[in-house]
Amino acid sequence: MKYIVIGLGYFGSTLASNLTRQGHEVIGVDKRAEKIDELKESISIVMELDSTNQNAVKTLPIQDVDAIIVAIGEDIGSSILTLTILKNLDANRIIGRAITPLHRNILTQIGIKEIVQPEEDSALLVSSMLQIKNAKRVIELNEESSIAEIMVPTKYIGHNLDSVNIESRFNLKLIAVKIFLKERMLDVFNTSECKISFELDKERPLRETDVLVLAGSVDDIKKFIES
Repeated sequence: MKYIVIGLGYFGSTLASNLTRQGHEVIGVDKRAEKIDELKESISIVMELDSTNQNAVKTLPIQDVDAIIVAIGEDIGSSILTLTILKNLDANRIIGRAITPLHRNILTQIGIKEIVQPEEDSALLVSSMLQIKNAKRVIELNEESSIAEIMVPTKYIGHNLDSVNIESRFNLKLIAVKIFLKERMLDVFNTSECKISFELDKERPLRETDVLVLAGSVDDIKKFIES
């Protein structure tokens, strides 16, 4: 898979290096020349670039990567401007980093659906999350098996659990359904906005805002998402 990581501070460089070690193609972007020189041996490709300049961002292969992670930290203005530019350029999957609740709220307001906070999500957790499309959280149990929080695949929205038959068809254990109480943009870190249903209603239609908590092999989880 291919990723762009913008902002190569501790969080961004750890994430980019970890993804590179896992065999993915990673473009690490930072405006500081010293960072580029420091990380050129540990990240697939490093580029010195000002991500707040739209013309510069246009030179990146934003339509050819699986996700773009904006890991810029303390410079909140640069973070917001970079994410806004990526939104305007219709990047496929954008993940923003927030360092305060206010920062997170602003990112939500500009339409960023996936937000991570370093104090809650280590770079290792985020790299695990990126392995599975539409995963909001991933806990690796070992190299093969995980517990993952998954957005309902589009083809199953409106279907009930009985008709989808996740456990028999895909060899997965459905642990719970995370039901968001408001029809709004998902913020998976705001647990007050959802309830957890362990007593699964097999007849209830799945909604676009539901999150399925699944356990099983990473390959089986991917098969379910891509089915």
